[in-house]
Amino acid sequence: MHGAWILRSVEVVVDGRPGLLVLKGEDLSAAYPGMVRYTLEFRRGEDVLYTYRTNTYEYPPGTSQTAESVALTAFHRLRQELPDRPEAFVLHPPEPAVGPLPLRAPSTAVVLQGSPRQHGNSAILAGWTTDACRDAGLRCETLCPAEMRIEECTGCFRCYNAGRCVIDDDMVAIYRTLAAVGLVIVCTPVYAETVPAALKAVIDRCQAYRARRLLTGGESGRQAGILCAVSGQVGAENFVCVSRVAGSFFRLIGAEMLGEVLVDGADAVNDIRTVAGKEEGVRAELRALISRVAD
Repeated sequence: MHGAWILRSVEVVVDGRPGLLVLKGEDLSAAYPGMVRYTLEFRRGEDVLYTYRTNTYEYPPGTSQTAESVALTAFHRLRQELPDRPEAFVLHPPEPAVGPLPLRAPSTAVVLQGSPRQHGNSAILAGWTTDACRDAGLRCETLCPAEMRIEECTGCFRCYNAGRCVIDDDMVAIYRTLAAVGLVIVCTPVYAETVPAALKAVIDRCQAYRARRLLTGGESGRQAGILCAVSGQVGAENFVCVSRVAGSFFRLIGAEMLGEVLVDGADAVNDIRTVAGKEEGVRAELRALISRVAD
């Protein structure tokens, strides 16, 4: 954020006690060009009794409203209605602001097993990856998005109001894990020149994770990322699509991409474990990359 400014401020007496109603704007252009968040608060001293937030990206082109007009309307409404109907606004505590991200444990990892086929080649590769993490002394957890309840991102941009997604589902657990680990490994097949739908939903929903990072002002320690991918076709060019998606994901969560482990030609062999030397080679590649995190 590049600063905040006060748009309106007025004293309001509620139940015989004065309080301050404040509307401020904050520059969130570090997230998106021209993004501004408006925060309306009613407070007494250090106690915040009511909070409302909105931002410019919530309002798509062609709508008659703007974030500033909505925020100003809310300010004038509260100024008029708070003295007579305080219970309508201050009965429930305001939504708490998200706290800073927890300190990451360097010796931990998470594998996002992106394939819906839990016994396919991507799952086999994920198993080799988990083994390599544990051999390197990392505590490793595997998450399978296809087996979790993860809704698609609706692009509402409300995560930039309070640093959390408004959808209540299993992404909460993924956010918690991503915040805590030192290494994130994406294990995926190439599906129609991208990653499978459940994994893509996770990536899209990490917009809220990015919002939290931005609004809380920093990182919680170094984090690294590795892409492990399987393609049915032969040739490195078949992985360009998922490499771009994974790279975008790692940038979104603030992780440094260490490298890639790519397995091609899977369709012709059906089971990558049957390819002579493949498992040994992949495990060696994984050890080399993971050692850069474990050292």
